[in-house]
Amino acid sequence: MLPFGIALPNYGPLATPQNLLRLARLAEDLEIDSVWVSDHVVIPESIASPYPYGRQPQAQPADMRNLRHCFDALSTLAFLAGATQRIRLGVSVFVLPLRNPIVTAKTVASVDALSGGRVIFGCGVGWLREEFEVLHAPEFSRRGPITDAYLRVCKSVWSEEAVDCAKDDYDAPRFHAEPKPAQGSKLPVWIGGNSRAAIVRAVRLGNGWHPIDLSPEQLQTKIQVLHQLCSAAGRSPTEITVSLRATVRVVQDSAESSSWLTGNAEKLRKDVAAYAACGANYMVLNLRHGRSIEELNDQLEQVAAILR
Repeated sequence: MLPFGIALPNYGPLATPQNLLRLARLAEDLEIDSVWVSDHVVIPESIASPYPYGRQPQAQPADMRNLRHCFDALSTLAFLAGATQRIRLGVSVFVLPLRNPIVTAKTVASVDALSGGRVIFGCGVGWLREEFEVLHAPEFSRRGPITDAYLRVCKSVWSEEAVDCAKDDYDAPRFHAEPKPAQGSKLPVWIGGNSRAAIVRAVRLGNGWHPIDLSPEQLQTKIQVLHQLCSAAGRSPTEITVSLRATVRVVQDSAESSSWLTGNAEKLRKDVAAYAACGANYMVLNLRHGRSIEELNDQLEQVAAILR
């Protein structure tokens, strides 16, 4: 089976310190590879932007009310790092152009050093225009090239003793920023997004591509693009982890199991095998939305028993 991680509820009504600790420790006890948190800084009062990964036939303004209570992603990882020993810690995904890149790099390096080298830095360009406006972030239409520049800054902060950001299109005098990540320059950077631009960014600046909610056929088509871009860039596709984020749901009723990663144990194992055959080599799984921490706890145990 593919190695996998579990997305934790760092937002919504079940997002409490006690629940996060309970699920992270359980995931570690069950020998799951990683736990993941989501990232939003603020939820604007008025939103017209559609959620880009929704399955509705026509785009609708995103309903973000459930994310108004949302713990900061990197702070949550630091909190979980102190309460666990082995399990890796990921963010899916950090909206890089919303913050100063030097502050981001410093925080990521600190969490990685304090956790003993357990961070996976998933990052992307973001999609919620109104969040950019609230934070006075750089112009939303330029978030792609800004993300590229900010990621280069992060890599310089993580690897250089005297950091020179001028070469990264970021105007700053030379400076020092320590500690460096425990993983050094090998800290995993997984680029989030389903677009060709995200795949290009993964090939140029990352060592992982992190799409969301694709069928095996859709994933296979996009992996072919990834391989073509790797060949053109002189990179081996084996250097880039393909990690799909998707929702898993354990059900016994066959009438409910037509969707990917929904069904009984046999169906779920076959679905994961289909993703592996298409080229995925990692999965980040959202548990079906539970109404209580007990439901999430049970779902986590069921998924671990089926997919480990």
